[in-house]
Amino acid sequence: TQSVQLDDKNKAVTGVDKELYEEVAFCQPTIYLRIDGDFNLHRDIATLYYSLDNENWKEIGKPFKMKFDYRRLFMGTRYAIFNYATKEPGGYVDLDYFQYERTN
Repeated sequence: TQSVQLDDKNKAVTGVDKELYEEVAFCQPTIYLRIDGDFNLHRDIATLYYSLDNENWKEIGKPFKMKFDYRRLFMGTRYAIFNYATKEPGGYVDLDYFQYERTN
């Protein structure tokens, strides 16, 4: 997503620029998400994964260049989970647990 604006009147996310690389439907209560970051000099590449058992990981989408600009305050890639309604306004994401953990 390159830009997202929130419309104060309707409380809806508008103006989303997106490019869909992959879509996966899930029907189980627990899904594990992982982001691997390559922070080597001039790389800054993120790769996304999901798992149904927290052991076997499948890459989803394609690796992307993280944006960071230290010259204009801190601006960088942030991790979050969102609901983007595709057919009509509304919807939600129901999370019981969300944890960040550094693995190395």
